[in-house]
Amino acid sequence: MAAVDLDALRVELVRDIVATDDLDVLKAVKRTFTRALAKAKESVVREEPVEYITKQEILDGIREGLTEYYRAKKAGIKLPTAEELFNEL
Repeated sequence: MAAVDLDALRVELVRDIVATDDLDVLKAVKRTFTRALAKAKESVVREEPVEYITKQEILDGIREGLTEYYRAKKAGIKLPTAEELFNEL
C-alpha cells in the first residue's frame, strides 16, 4: 500500500471515529484496534528466520548418497529400498 493510500485511510478512519457519538461503538472500535495491534506485534515476534539450504549443500548430499550407493553395490551390501525408507517415516 502506498504511503498516500495509508495516510488517506488514516484520515478517513479518524474522521469516522470523531463523527461517532455512540459510546458503545467507540468502545468496540478501541477493543478491536487494540486486538489488531497486539496480533500484528505477535506475528512479527513469532516470525523466525527461514533457513535455506545452499546449492552446494544439495550437491554434497547427492554426492554422498551416490557414493554410499556405489560402495554398497561394489561390496554386495543390500541397501533399503525407497519404500522401506518411506515406511520408516
